[in-house]
Amino acid sequence: MVTAVACRLVSQRKQIDEILASFELSKENLIEVKNKMRGELEYGLKKETHATATVKMLPTYVCGTPDGTGKDLCKAHKNNLPSFNYLYYCFVNRYEKMTSGMYLGEIVRGQISESLRTRGIFETKFLSHIESDRLALLQVRRILQQLGLDSTCDDSIIVKEVCGAVSKRAAHLCGAGLAAIVEKKRENRNLEHLKITVGVDGTLYKLHPHFSGILRETVKEMAPQCDVTFMLSEDGSGKGAALIMLWQKDCIMLEKIKNKDKYLSTFVQVH
Repeated sequence: MVTAVACRLVSQRKQIDEILASFELSKENLIEVKNKMRGELEYGLKKETHATATVKMLPTYVCGTPDGTGKDLCKAHKNNLPSFNYLYYCFVNRYEKMTSGMYLGEIVRGQISESLRTRGIFETKFLSHIESDRLALLQVRRILQQLGLDSTCDDSIIVKEVCGAVSKRAAHLCGAGLAAIVEKKRENRNLEHLKITVGVDGTLYKLHPHFSGILRETVKEMAPQCDVTFMLSEDGSGKGAALIMLWQKDCIMLEKIKNKDKYLSTFVQVH
């Protein structure tokens, strides 16, 4: 009986290791992702290949960083185009699903138990909680029990390992993609070494105990000639939208004043 139990445990461990191995990315894999991103950026920038590129590069009329005058923003508004460069991912649909906090919980759910059939039941916040270094296995087990899983301590260890593999892969993929972008910026500016600050938003970066560290290390390894500083941006998308609306309003007001001055000047000349 002991032999049978031992064989079952060995078989189970082999199964788990195979699942975990599928989430492992070698350095060669990450270089391939970086090169793929770089290639798609180039396609998106070229007029000849833009239409079929999977990463769409939209033109921007913002020529520099804000200096208080709002001139570049008014120019962007006048042309009815976005004020910033956006990457629109399509190869990316899959890339996004493997890196976004919105989907990581679903990936874990699909690996740990067939009984978790309800979509969205394993939220990404659970992934962050389970991976916390301060969380004991008993507490991990409690989270699983809240989800309706009658788990053992061994199950808790497995779930923790799966959560770690999924989030680690996500951080590596994000880092490889970002490395391609900063390297492109460095080359565009003809710099031997680039110093740049990247704004980051999202609960995965803010709350996950290891994601931000793995992301930073990956970018450093994949883009060694770029010194990237990450700055947490609280509600970046909401504030960005509010700022653009404010600038748009200012641009409209400036245009009205300009037209009014032009009208008054013409009126004075006529009379």
